[in-house]
Amino acid sequence: MYTYTSRGVSVPDRFQHVWSRSLLQPFAEVLTPFSYSVLAEITPRAWFRYYSRAGHTLAAPPRGIIRQHKGRPYLDIRWIAEQDAIFAGLTPPVLHVDGRDIPVCASPGNGLLSGLRFRRHRRRLRAAVERLMEDLPEMRATARSWFLKIREMRWTQAEILQVMEEIERFGVDTLMVYYGTRWALERAYDVLLELLRDVDDLTATVRAVMATLSDLEGLEELNLTHAMLELAALARENPATMEWLKGRSFHDWPQTAPPGPFARRLQELMDRYGHWALGFSELRNPRWFEQPEFLFHGILACAQRAVEPPARLPSKAAREHLLGQVDDRIRPQVEALLADLRRYTVVQSQALDAYAYILAGTRLWALAASREGYGDGRLENPEDIFFFELEEVKRMMTGEWNISAREEIRAVAAQRDQAYRQWLSERPGEVLLDEVELYPLHHGLPGVVGRASGPLRRQQNLQPALCEDAVVGATQLDSGWAPALPVAGGLVEAAGTPLDPIVAAARIWHVPAVVGLGTDYDALVEGAQTTLDAGKAQVEQ
Repeated sequence: MYTYTSRGVSVPDRFQHVWSRSLLQPFAEVLTPFSYSVLAEITPRAWFRYYSRAGHTLAAPPRGIIRQHKGRPYLDIRWIAEQDAIFAGLTPPVLHVDGRDIPVCASPGNGLLSGLRFRRHRRRLRAAVERLMEDLPEMRATARSWFLKIREMRWTQAEILQVMEEIERFGVDTLMVYYGTRWALERAYDVLLELLRDVDDLTATVRAVMATLSDLEGLEELNLTHAMLELAALARENPATMEWLKGRSFHDWPQTAPPGPFARRLQELMDRYGHWALGFSELRNPRWFEQPEFLFHGILACAQRAVEPPARLPSKAAREHLLGQVDDRIRPQVEALLADLRRYTVVQSQALDAYAYILAGTRLWALAASREGYGDGRLENPEDIFFFELEEVKRMMTGEWNISAREEIRAVAAQRDQAYRQWLSERPGEVLLDEVELYPLHHGLPGVVGRASGPLRRQQNLQPALCEDAVVGATQLDSGWAPALPVAGGLVEAAGTPLDPIVAAARIWHVPAVVGLGTDYDALVEGAQTTLDAGKAQVEQ
């Protein structure tokens, strides 16, 4: 998890920050200024509230805990590890860089009194995560209610001003749950890999650990695919429905869908998952309630192939096999960590679903702002609103940045559009020690064990119907890729880790996946026959 190379660049002995993309994996692709600024506004408050709930008093939300580098967001895990060390005495993660072991931060003291306090605080920190998981259904209901309220707005000037003050307030809780469970998940995974380092090589160890997660329940990505299969079965019973699903445009789907059980079930699906999107962290991307083609074509592909639910592979044997390889002294600890991986993997999926409501409502607010800015000529293109930060959009809506600054506003949009295009062609390090980029030493990790072969279909303009038996390629996979799981032959990803929710769902579907390819992904040729051996984390053309 933390083995890197600096590619010959001198690594500083002292550093102030350890910037990482791992905790931000669902958001770690290139983001427009608006999308990044929304994440950056909510993130400090989310971490402040997370530690407050555990009883760790901070003077104020942390400044500078998140940054953008070459378009990607990075989180300062040094700051987070320091809070864990100060409050609960948790040993910080260690980066393995070019053969050197570099602790993320200083280790906590080991005095008797501090040890007693740390044990008590570790229990409080774990209890805080448990409470977050218990409170998540209520938080998700609140986020959904806010989103539904936003959808009904007519966007008067008063409503625009009202909503712009609600985004951070309503977003903080759901993002707090995601961060809390994802950090707990990564810590458990890191400790587990460290305990198992002598069992086998990294690839084999990751493969063995992931095999214990083959039968998870409650993943939202999995729930979505099950709903798709139900709709596919209904569609096969009605030729008119099948013809309708072959349509190229679904902007008026509530009026044009053939009436009957399929239409009613489709409405239920959209009510539940319409706030999702392919690449949901980028707010410029339409949500499914706006453009549902990706989802609907996935239903069509399932109907045409008569896809059945995946056979569940019990994880008990894999878990017992792994536990049988470890020393008896650490067996209880390994067993507890495996249980944590299962629980936290599911909850992070549910937390992302809740946060997606906030992102969908924020996008609607941004579109309302863009109509106002485009209507009076400040914006040359409505889509340009996403090249402005949240606070800058607020300045436009309050009239502080008005029509008199039209040329300045347009120049800023053009400049940032150009920078965004440049970022898309770059592959920065996964970790930054201050400004030194670190790259994973591995070239791919086994996300889902198995073999696949087929043409490579990259994410640009991809539809699930085109993924049948193909190897689906993406620089970043998120929950919005779930409609491709029932028909894809395999998955390859430039970024990502085996812990990501979409990879967990792919494991249930037995879709072989190799993640974390890094720059090797760029060398793959679109459309070329691609062979994937996920057990060995190998991709060949």
